[in-house]
Amino acid sequence: MKNTIKLFSMVVLAACIMVAGPVSAQNSKAQKKENKELKKDQKELHAAVYQKTEKMAQKEAKKLEKEGWKTMGLPIAKQLDETWLKMYDREASGYPRYIWAQEMATANSFAAAQSQADNVAKLRIAAQVSSSVAALTDVALANQEISAKEAASITKTVENAKVIVSQKLGRTFKTMEIYQELSNGNYRVRTTMLYDMKAAIAIAREVILDELKKDSDINKAQLEKLLGMDKLTEQVAKDMPKYDEVAE
Repeated sequence: MKNTIKLFSMVVLAACIMVAGPVSAQNSKAQKKENKELKKDQKELHAAVYQKTEKMAQKEAKKLEKEGWKTMGLPIAKQLDETWLKMYDREASGYPRYIWAQEMATANSFAAAQSQADNVAKLRIAAQVSSSVAALTDVALANQEISAKEAASITKTVENAKVIVSQKLGRTFKTMEIYQELSNGNYRVRTTMLYDMKAAIAIAREVILDELKKDSDINKAQLEKLLGMDKLTEQVAKDMPKYDEVAE
């Protein structure tokens, strides 16, 4: 776990450097030279980080295999490598490309454990967007843009909408699935699921807005402002997990 956190810290640092370039237009020769050097540094750091993930994935895979984890698909090291790289893949804007969730479930058959882990992972992805909406609601309340009654209505509706959002996610991108056969005959499945961040936010926003319009006293204009795509994208990025978290 310590190595994983160290790796992710390194990747996050790389991502921050990759998007730390100037926002405004720059015209002077000195500034252009500085930009060129920065891009070169970004490229070198990017390559170093990606090489590091492969080595650490091999080390982590050996540890998991000793613990009895197996795979029906790609080798564990390959799955880990692909998972870590995609977890911290970034858009040109600097925002994460994917929302992701890691879950572990135990059942009396592989299929049942797999289904449970997949369903909870989808629910957690939906919950990430929902928690971001809750955070925006708190900000709106603090800024007196909405009343306490309106905030409570939004919070309740958003919580209830999580299941609907998870059901509407549809096809997800699973980068890792490993399992253990336990001594009592049960199976434990660990899965990592990713979903395109923009698509997930768009789906969640549509569902939450529809539900809020049914039950909330806030008018449509207020809701549209509260759940603006830019604000929601930024908040989801802030709420993304920062380390390799597996819920049992």
